[in-house]
Amino acid sequence: MADYLQLEESNLPCELINGELFMSPAPNPHHQRILRRLFRFLDRAVNEDEIFIAPIDLFISTKNVFQPDLVYVPNKSFVTNKGIEGPPEIIIEVISPSNVYTDRNQKKKSYLAFGVKEYWIVDPANKTIEIYTPESGLDSPLLYLAEEGQISSKVLPHLTFNVSEIFNP
Repeated sequence: MADYLQLEESNLPCELINGELFMSPAPNPHHQRILRRLFRFLDRAVNEDEIFIAPIDLFISTKNVFQPDLVYVPNKSFVTNKGIEGPPEIIIEVISPSNVYTDRNQKKKSYLAFGVKEYWIVDPANKTIEIYTPESGLDSPLLYLAEEGQISSKVLPHLTFNVSEIFNP
């Protein structure tokens, strides 16, 4: 982690996953559009709580520092000059071909073990949103398809929208 903390500030995604440094190219425009739509819905559902858009460091352990796409953190004491140092309530990752395995496996396990209440995997290719919770476990998400369904959050009851609004505005 000491080496990670000495890196210069960057807008490129750079994460420490199981002690290994991973860098990836900036998200493509489609990814960014989906992220912007999600942010707008999330922003309307919160009051004075914190919402962060990548890149921001989320310190999970000495071997894991992730940069989720969207983070909802109502506990402002978790937000420090370094980044986020406690479990957010909601984390949203928009997956791309280069990060599918990491987001669906390593990050999902780490986020739920860390105490994240809702972990959303947004899949633009399949037009799905999966929501994982500690209660649902690693293998049983609540699945919403793009053509059908309305998203609602147990963490943020005012956060509701049709899934199609994310993929087909």
